[in-house]
Amino acid sequence: MRRKKLLFTLTSILFLLCLPFFLSPFLSPGFCSEKPSCAVMLFHPDTTASDSYNSRILSEKYAAMLDRLDMFEVMDYKEMDAVLESKNAGDLKKTCTDLGCALRAGNKLGVDFIIYGIAGNVGRLFSLDTTLVNVAGGNETQHAVYDFEGEAAEFMKTAPAENIKSLFGLYEIPPAPEVSAQETATAGLDSQTASAAPPADEDAFVPAESTAESTDNAPKNLRIGPRIGIGASDDGVEVGGGLEIQYNSLSLMVLLNDEGGAGALSYYLHPRGSSPYLSLVGSYYDSKHHGVDEIGRIYGLLVGYRLTFDKFMDKDFAKNLDIRAGLGAGYVNWDQTEIDPGDGEQDKDEEYIPIFEFTMGYMF
Repeated sequence: MRRKKLLFTLTSILFLLCLPFFLSPFLSPGFCSEKPSCAVMLFHPDTTASDSYNSRILSEKYAAMLDRLDMFEVMDYKEMDAVLESKNAGDLKKTCTDLGCALRAGNKLGVDFIIYGIAGNVGRLFSLDTTLVNVAGGNETQHAVYDFEGEAAEFMKTAPAENIKSLFGLYEIPPAPEVSAQETATAGLDSQTASAAPPADEDAFVPAESTAESTDNAPKNLRIGPRIGIGASDDGVEVGGGLEIQYNSLSLMVLLNDEGGAGALSYYLHPRGSSPYLSLVGSYYDSKHHGVDEIGRIYGLLVGYRLTFDKFMDKDFAKNLDIRAGLGAGYVNWDQTEIDPGDGEQDKDEEYIPIFEFTMGYMF
């Protein structure tokens, strides 16, 4: 059976050219042994937020939790003041609400990344909106919003951790380092001394953070959802539907139609949200091809990108709705059950072909 060799050659070249793009997140500074630097700016209190004191507490806790991830050398706002003063840039804004302001601050501070954000409050509604900026690249790389309804103290306790999880696609944040017995005893004496005197500013007092992390809004490790779409090669296009099961970063997807089925074992770089992925794929089908009964078995490797719809619409369900698009190459064994009239023999074609994926799913 003749295949479109030229199409395969061109697609293979395209695949090799695209491969560095899909693998680039693995090669970024955050995955290297030398950690990039990152500054956390004071979160800007919006016009209805209570005051700048709570914003400062949020910023300080945020920087401390970000440091636990061991992804960056974190510079908090206290260090920022010292650096800016040493560079005679003390008049630079300590809060930002746009990319241009953040880039100016990042260049003055000499950091690789900078995080700016807005802390909002209207009645019992609170929000923390943050953006990660690549200073050298001059662009915003990631964005996250944490919304909360309830008491201010609970928001102050949960907002830094939940926003960081969303910003970096994490399920949990490493706990704070254990404190030695001597440090604990010293801290106890300090707290007793402090309790003897009233707070310096009673209106700005915020209850101490509980040692237990809030898990009410923690993302689920196991997710399941339906998926429909197409799989294609130079031999044709197949439409099917099925199910995807994801546990942390690993995913198993199965699609079926009346002529066969396909499966994919995938690894997502980011478990939640938009993410590059790598898949081992396989398919089997039994069909007619130009009047000849044909059985096909395909095994291949595919790289792609999952794009969630929360990038385009402000709806709760949007973060669960996604599309996957991928490109790869596969080894195929075609078995024909009829004699080829050209040479009077039964064909068994074995070759490499391009493979494609385009699917849509909803994950619960």
